[in-house]
Amino acid sequence: MTIEAAPVHHLELVPMGDGAWRLCDRSRVRLGGDEDGTLLAYIERLAGGEYEAVWVWRGAGVETFPSLEAVLVAGTRRLSSTVGSDSKPVPIPHRAPLSFRWTRRSAR
Repeated sequence: MTIEAAPVHHLELVPMGDGAWRLCDRSRVRLGGDEDGTLLAYIERLAGGEYEAVWVWRGAGVETFPSLEAVLVAGTRRLSSTVGSDSKPVPIPHRAPLSFRWTRRSAR
């Protein structure tokens, strides 16, 4: 099963066995990356019919979803949060250089 998540991402569920998948971003393959794509999560169907995703890319964690589609949507959200924007970076406050601090002290 594949999904076109965004113009940048191409998610693919790669079967690993009965009720288990790997969720990969295949867009990295087209850009000359790893042949299998970037591994985002391991997914397993639980006994109750839900799906458990073990995230391994950008923030490890475990989540439970009602469907595979919900897992794909969550994967898309994780990837879209890493897409760059055109906004300027937030400036980091800093202290005056040491030379400036020493000249101010000596003037006292």
